[in-house]
Amino acid sequence: MDNNAKRWIFSLLSLVLLAPILQYHLAFVKSGRLYGWFVNAPDVDFSWKTWMDGSYAEAKAKYINDAMGFRPDLVRLNNQIYYTAFGKLRSSFLVLGRERCLFEKDHIDAYNGKDFIGKTKIIDNVRKLKAIQDTLARLGKTFILIQAPGKAFYYPELIPAPLLKTPRDSTNYSTYSRVADSLGINQIDFNKWFVAQKPICRESLYPKQGTHWSLYGALLAGDSLVRYMEHARHVTMSRPAWTKVLRTHDAIKSDDDIALTLNLILPLSDEVLTYPGISYPTDATLVKPKVVYIGDSFLFQWKTLGLLDNTNTDWQIWYYFNSIYGTYTPELQSDHPITDKDFKNGLASADCIVMLYTASNLADLGNGFIEKAYHHYYPAK
Repeated sequence: MDNNAKRWIFSLLSLVLLAPILQYHLAFVKSGRLYGWFVNAPDVDFSWKTWMDGSYAEAKAKYINDAMGFRPDLVRLNNQIYYTAFGKLRSSFLVLGRERCLFEKDHIDAYNGKDFIGKTKIIDNVRKLKAIQDTLARLGKTFILIQAPGKAFYYPELIPAPLLKTPRDSTNYSTYSRVADSLGINQIDFNKWFVAQKPICRESLYPKQGTHWSLYGALLAGDSLVRYMEHARHVTMSRPAWTKVLRTHDAIKSDDDIALTLNLILPLSDEVLTYPGISYPTDATLVKPKVVYIGDSFLFQWKTLGLLDNTNTDWQIWYYFNSIYGTYTPELQSDHPITDKDFKNGLASADCIVMLYTASNLADLGNGFIEKAYHHYYPAK
């Protein structure tokens, strides 16, 4: 090898080594963000105390690692190589199923019944819910329990065989659904309905790259909820009207939310997704109730679709009965516990209370709401 070739190789290697440092200081290339649930380590100030006990070096190393130039691009490259070469995901909570369908592990556990809390506990919860529902009805309010669709229930044939338990144990979903029906709870079982629609609906109700119902599926469910409220309250409400339908391979909003967390360079899967255009009537005579929604992240697709803003006069989401999101709180108030004032005012002013959970979250249905509401209305018991 001649000297010119050696110089070129040396220069190239030097550039590769220096590029992250130059990118960190100059940011001459805009790297795409990384998706997922993590927080970059903050920078730290030097002190002799932290230097001597070793905590400064440890914290500084974490910061430099997270802030290194081209880190997002290198993470994506590493993840893509790992998946392409070995068919493995760089994720501790996701499972790659057949047809490149992604599952969160707790969804599969819920399908297998691994998180089953027992029939006795479920019956006790539903009995309290029935008492709450009856009290709300006497106050002119409507309570509705919604079973949101679970991905493992919708795609059981795509779950890797080693993760399927045979025979399956009792599940929180099947027991809650059965007991709620037998005790007269106002219940909408979208899990059962989605599974029934799967062989006959040409549109994707549940994206393989997302953890929630598709925006299309959420709109169908939202329209059904509005009709249920109309029937229960004997009113005519504002309903979404479809103006057009777009079918595309490009996911919008949450339809590929868990695939994004893999931080790959190439798309994991290609599927056709459906996005209807939506309009809402402006008739002032239509009823728009005040609604408190209690539940998990499946509620936020309704917010994205404009369903809550256009069918309710006022609404609040009590997210896991912990954080408030509503008409007058445009940003989620993270880690904001529901105060007694929030709780009492919310129940007093609402026309409807809707509790929505998917199967993987039924082990803690209500996240404390059932107990608190029961003792609020029946303090002596």
